[in-house]
Amino acid sequence: MRKNWLSTLGVGWRNLRKSSRFRSLLTFAVFVAISAMFWLILTLNDSVQSGCIVNVRIVNKPDSITFISEVPKTIHVEVKDKGSSLMRTMWMKKPTINLNFRELAEKGQLICSTSDIMAALKETFGNSASILSSSLDSLRLKYTDRPGKAIPIVVSVKASPHAGYFVYGQPVSDPPRVTAYGPREIIDTLTRVFTKAYVESDLSESKSFKADLKSIPGLRLIPSSVHVKVNVEPLVAKEEIATVVAENVPHDENLLLFPSTVRVSYYVPMSEFEDDRKAVRVVVDYNDLASHMGARIPLRLETVKGVNVVNPKLHSDSVEYTLVR
Repeated sequence: MRKNWLSTLGVGWRNLRKSSRFRSLLTFAVFVAISAMFWLILTLNDSVQSGCIVNVRIVNKPDSITFISEVPKTIHVEVKDKGSSLMRTMWMKKPTINLNFRELAEKGQLICSTSDIMAALKETFGNSASILSSSLDSLRLKYTDRPGKAIPIVVSVKASPHAGYFVYGQPVSDPPRVTAYGPREIIDTLTRVFTKAYVESDLSESKSFKADLKSIPGLRLIPSSVHVKVNVEPLVAKEEIATVVAENVPHDENLLLFPSTVRVSYYVPMSEFEDDRKAVRVVVDYNDLASHMGARIPLRLETVKGVNVVNPKLHSDSVEYTLVR
């Protein structure tokens, strides 16, 4: 069936080529193409105005130099010239102006005047071009030849987990340090660099994102942004039998407790479930005897520093006691 369809199509195409209508259409298309070519040639000889993006490049800069000011990567230029010239400049290559560091730099600053920029644009577009306007009329960039100083980064992220999850540890940055460039009087007093403030809420899994650093006037931070990771883990239930500890008991007295151990339940991050460290302390205070009548003394639950515990609960609020003098 497919072979028959192709055969029919081929016969139709051969009949069309032999028809007078096809030859008329072909002749018309040839004349249109010739007309378009003549129009293009005439247009390229006319003066046209166009806006274009021009790259900015600093050349002949020593490797020991670091710019503190932000160096513009591109500028917008309105230029007028013959169409053929503009097409050659913008289509055949990317327009770029080169600013010579050795000629323009002096005493910690690279100063580029309006005439310097216009001269660089003329060199790029040619003397026949008219530069009508430029988004950059002058340039003043601060730089330093002093080596940078590695400064630790403090991540400013307020993170909160979804129910049943736990934000594990402090958010970390990659890299953990940033290199700061600038005057000695500022660098020597700088001990840490902060990210901008971010809020991450209702987290049910670990999250990584790009965080910008807070800028410091007069300094250049490289990099200017870091990757931040917030570690999130699910919570798992755990129980333990804790020994009750008596506090503030005089040396000549003894406080006997019944029972001396109690059951405690709590939640921990999944990675700490197999951790054998004690997570909580159960305490009774001898001083509470003065305010509690009867044969029972209240229990107090304390979490152990360095162990992550969520929602700890005692299965009894008091124990019996006997005071031995």
